Amino acid sequence: MKKVFTFFIIISVTVLSLKASEASFTLSADVTRNTSIKLDLEYISAYIKNLEIYPKFFPNIISVKQLDEKQSEWIYKVVAPLASPYNVLFILEDKSPSADTLLFESVDKVKDYLYCRAVLTAVDEKKTRVDFLFKISMTREKASDIHILAGILGEKFLSSKMKDRLEADLEEFISKASKDMYLASRTSGKE
Repeated sequence: MKKVFTFFIIISVTVLSLKASEASFTLSADVTRNTSIKLDLEYISAYIKNLEIYPKFFPNIISVKQLDEKQSEWIYKVVAPLASPYNVLFILEDKSPSADTLLFESVDKVKDYLYCRAVLTAVDEKKTRVDFLFKISMTREKASDIHILAGILGEKFLSSKMKDRLEADLEEFISKASKDMYLASRTSGKE
């Protein structure tokens, strides 16, 4: 009986060790927003495809650098609760299918993933609806690779905080970029 119990303990510890080595910790957030802008679709399309606007108006996007015709490098500052902010690098591929849809998606879909989409719909000649979708996820082998207290705080709590931050960032981006778009359209005579 003692041998059976010892065998059971050894098997249990081995299984737990294997599960721990296979485990990973993922933070993720999806945010959608829409707005209507009193400018024509073509003007807005050209504006939002200019990568320079993102570090300028989207909080926590530190930089965006065009690598080639389709790929760009984005550096995003992650601000986690109770921790120092840190930068995450994403290589995004432009997968925009048409002039009315902007779509950037991470080349790496496993470790650090970023997805940005804006769909433009003409409401009338001088008004366009823009529907935004941003997704971000970060997966690490151990919870502590993301945050020292991540294992205690949990994926759900930290993902919720990440979503709150991304929602605020997207709201600020829409507000600032819209104002800049209106100003730029006035100086170009597009309005």
